[in-house]
Amino acid sequence: MKKHTILIIPGYIAGLGSLCLITYRTLLAFFSESKTVTVYINAFGEQYADLVSLVIIWGICILGAVALYKIVKQEEDKPLFHNITGKKVVNRDGLYLGNLRHLSFDEKTGMISRIFVEPSKHVDPNVHTFDETGNIILPFDSVELTENVIIQK
Repeated sequence: MKKHTILIIPGYIAGLGSLCLITYRTLLAFFSESKTVTVYINAFGEQYADLVSLVIIWGICILGAVALYKIVKQEEDKPLFHNITGKKVVNRDGLYLGNLRHLSFDEKTGMISRIFVEPSKHVDPNVHTFDETGNIILPFDSVELTENVIIQK
């Protein structure tokens, strides 16, 4: 999980707690029979403005919770480098190409751009591009990560 995601969670909890306190105070004032809190009512019906505002804020809060869940879930679903290093790489026909050795990242986006595969003995050198150390170079968008293997599309 990224650092900024970790900071979002306590901020969201603090905001949610504050919203609960404001909701409690507003409902207590609105429905109080003790008259300890005065609610001013005028011809425009402004006594309902607090309730309408709270409904809108609660809606935003619920949307924020859904977005936060998606962010956390997305972070959990991303493959970690140490989980894929050494995985077997096969082509779409199931032919074993080799094992993943390392990755290359795009400097601008931080996303994986290429993978480097230590080739098996049966790989045809005329079919693939190789780096200076003899590893097969595959664009990351041309592979699919599965639980057990990496498949070249």
